[in-house]
Amino acid sequence: MREKRFWSYENQMVAICMLCFGFVMFDRFTIATLATFIMPDLQLSDAELGFAMSAFALSWGIAGLVGSMLSDMIASKKRILVICVIAFSVCSLLTGMAAGFIMLIIIRFVIGAFSGPVFPIAQSFVLAQSSPHRRGRNMGLVGTTSMGLISMLAGPLILVALAQALGWRPTFYLTLIPGLIIAFLIFKILKEPDMTKVAGVKSKAEKPTLKESLIAFRNRNVVTAILFSSFILCWNVSTLTFAPVYLVTKKGFSATDMSYIMAVIGLGAVVWGVVVPSLSDRFGRKPVIIIFTLLTLVSSAGLIMATSPILIGVCVFAGWGGSGVIPLYQATVIGESVDGKYASTVMSAVQMTGEIGGCVIGVAVAGLLAGAYGLQAALIFAACCLVVAAVIAFGFYETAPRVLERRKAVK
Repeated sequence: MREKRFWSYENQMVAICMLCFGFVMFDRFTIATLATFIMPDLQLSDAELGFAMSAFALSWGIAGLVGSMLSDMIASKKRILVICVIAFSVCSLLTGMAAGFIMLIIIRFVIGAFSGPVFPIAQSFVLAQSSPHRRGRNMGLVGTTSMGLISMLAGPLILVALAQALGWRPTFYLTLIPGLIIAFLIFKILKEPDMTKVAGVKSKAEKPTLKESLIAFRNRNVVTAILFSSFILCWNVSTLTFAPVYLVTKKGFSATDMSYIMAVIGLGAVVWGVVVPSLSDRFGRKPVIIIFTLLTLVSSAGLIMATSPILIGVCVFAGWGGSGVIPLYQATVIGESVDGKYASTVMSAVQMTGEIGGCVIGVAVAGLLAGAYGLQAALIFAACCLVVAAVIAFGFYETAPRVLERRKAVK
């Protein structure tokens, strides 16, 4: 019986969605991880590295909203997810063909466009096909643990080793293979989710309508998530973009030591990606989001102030809990606050505003600060964004089913 439960469809679905989103994030941060190889070859400045990351984020955010709205309206999330995974996998290898800054910007913009719909659509599968008591944990596994395990833990170790052995360009060519495998698994195993059965706010309309979709954006949790997203993502992406080159050029660590530290960040994301959402299932979404957003300041302090790789590793692992709140506000809280038929659209809108505000404008500002005042300024700016995000998080209202049931029992 244990084996049957372990290989249940729910577990298979979560595992495939983890692979899917984890690989998207692997591709997204590849140029940051390999910055010390790419920047000298293409003669990029710190600001230009930031702009390259921002170009990806801009198309990611816009395409995420368009693709998710389309998937809600035509009720064909599986087909769109397969198309997106195949397309961004094929385009990913083009990064290895970039001959300069302009070409790199264009390529990353195109890849971001195909990658954008993946997160909200994948989380729609998890929202609709998870047991209610496992919803937060499953969404955390897909939204944070997958990124930590594939993009941040395995990614730096694999990418740096391949770049040192083969060069950074052939490394990008190899990214096509896992993407095609994941697309096959999605096509073969995943079932189309029925969003009308999601436990949340219900509407009278049988089919998605634009009017009711717009009404969903008036929800307080949606508004709070939109504001929160810009600042928490600015911290996350700015840190992941500038920390690798900061550790090598300013701290004086080797590329190998840098890859170990970034892998520890990934390990922290793996652990906290399970722990934080699981705690929110038991103790509530709102307090967990606030507490772990503030605790994440430990990671920023370690990167800026610590001088040994070991101490930095301890700080970034202990303080990477902020990554665990990302799937909570982007998916779990939203899914529990609005009509399930519009969940993908609203999640992608929160993603889009966060990407544009935090990852386009925010990371661009961080890059300009790095160019003007040094890379440390970018990391300080990211830490300040955490403080603002924690203040905004007080605007959320509670949605965790277990917590609401306890409150109802007390009354």
